[in-house]
This record gives sequence, C-alpha cells and structure tokens, in this order.
Amino acid sequence: MLMIEHGRSVTQRSITFSALLLLVAATFFWVGTAQGVAVVSGVLLSSVFVVSSGWILEAFQNADGTVFIQVYIFSIAIRFIVVLALFGILLAATKIDEIYFTVSFIISYLCQSVTEMILIHKFLQKSGS
Repeated sequence: MLMIEHGRSVTQRSITFSALLLLVAATFFWVGTAQGVAVVSGVLLSSVFVVSSGWILEAFQNADGTVFIQVYIFSIAIRFIVVLALFGILLAATKIDEIYFTVSFIISYLCQSVTEMILIHKFLQKSGS
C-alpha cells in the first residue's frame, strides 16, 4: 500500500480531508436546511472524485511509469464523466438549492484537487528516487 508521511495511505488522507470538509459544510445547516443539504451534497460529490483518485494511485503504485500515467489519465476521464453525470442527475432530479450546491461543489473540488496534486507530486518524487 502506498504510504506517504506518517504511515497513512493516499486514500486515508483523502477520506480524512473529505471528512473535514464535510464538517465545515455541515455548518451550513445553520443557514437553512436546503442550503445545508446543497452544500453537503456538493462536498460529497467532489469527495467521490478525489477519494477514487487515491484508490487509483494505490492500486497502480507498482505499475510501470508509463502504464501508471495511462491508467491515471484514463481514470480522470472516467471519473469526470461519472461525477458530471451525478452532478446533472442531482440538479435535475432534486429540488436542491442549485447555487449553494454548485458553489460548494466547485470550491470543494478545487480544494481537494490541490490536495490530490500534492499527493501525486509526492508519489512521483518518491517513485523517482
């Protein structure tokens, strides 16, 4: 299993970070139930994308560098299509507050993507040495 700093895997770190974002998102229930549901849904949706990325990193950590990059790029496309479909379904099928949902999804996605890039960078540095 891929370990980075303090013996924790990429997936474990992604889940921990997602849980922290969910705790912050839960504070929106003080604004209103509809806003809280929208923000938590947006954070959960972005978490699916990022946690699955950690799984891909760990599952293919021992693969050849070229194979790893090919699998990782392909997984980005698949994960993007799945998240986009879930995003559309949530907006079309529910009466969720669209502004809160969309903004929380984008902010959470960007925040977690930065974390993902840091973890990938550490992985590539470690595998290169």
